[in-house]
Amino acid sequence: MTSRRVKATIIVAAWRAEDTLSRSVRSALAQDIGSLEVIVVDDASPDGTSRATRELMAVDPRVRLLTLDRNGGPSAARNAAIEAARGEWLAVLDSDDQMQPERLLRMITFAESVGADCVYDDLQPVDPEGRPLGSSHLAALAINSPQKWPIERFLTGCRALPGQAALGYLKPVLRRSFVMQNGLRYDTNLRNGEDFHLIAELLAVGGELWFLPTPGYLYTHRDGSISRRLNPDHARALLHADKAFCARHVDTLSAEARRLMRQRDRNFADLAAAEIAIRAIKSGKLLRATGTLLRRPSAAIRMFRQIRGGLARRRAV
Repeated sequence: MTSRRVKATIIVAAWRAEDTLSRSVRSALAQDIGSLEVIVVDDASPDGTSRATRELMAVDPRVRLLTLDRNGGPSAARNAAIEAARGEWLAVLDSDDQMQPERLLRMITFAESVGADCVYDDLQPVDPEGRPLGSSHLAALAINSPQKWPIERFLTGCRALPGQAALGYLKPVLRRSFVMQNGLRYDTNLRNGEDFHLIAELLAVGGELWFLPTPGYLYTHRDGSISRRLNPDHARALLHADKAFCARHVDTLSAEARRLMRQRDRNFADLAAAEIAIRAIKSGKLLRATGTLLRRPSAAIRMFRQIRGGLARRRAV
């Protein structure tokens, strides 16, 4: 491996992943991309994640294991892999997700043909058994050909609007030389929405982002997934990161980009307040729920939508 050029590094941040890791890593190793490596970062898991990785390493030397002494979340795990990566391209894969075998070859070939620094593709939601759940994530947008997305287009798709298929769920493939030259890393203060901030930063410093409409990433839906509900603490961290991002790029962001960031922050604040009110109601703390909504009346609409959506999911079971 050390004497050969490594085309792609697939980064798998893993925490309590012993039951799902093997299938995810096998889908990475099946990529028709030539020379690749898979770096699994055990984020101080209390289970057999490291053991499962070593079993994979014994079968295929392209698998590498990094272990963190304490749990730092997906951002810290991915940053450790970025530092250790040897591939020309970096691909992010969650430890319970999979990739179609031709995904990386298609994405990297296209990215190199247009000079992209980052490329997205669509994702296909699947159940834990890998069975498709409905249409692809961005099917409703009816995008039929590759698109270059400037920062304004990216932010338009990341405003936390009700019913919006957020672009932040998409998994990037990144040109490592651009990442290293610009010091791009995941924000370790974030345990949700960290992909959004990495790509926003890439665009803000002049990177080129392209989207391919083919759904090559298989995204596993699980009950209780961190991305299904917005933890108020995570929301506060996102709002802080948003403000820091705008401050860093105050002189270069367009007026439209700044407007979109303000709208995003208002929507996240509404989501956080709605979640706090829902939790208060469930705990029987009606006065606290009422006070939260009086301080932020716009959150009431989001709260009722969340309750209605939860009831609809229960009826569907």
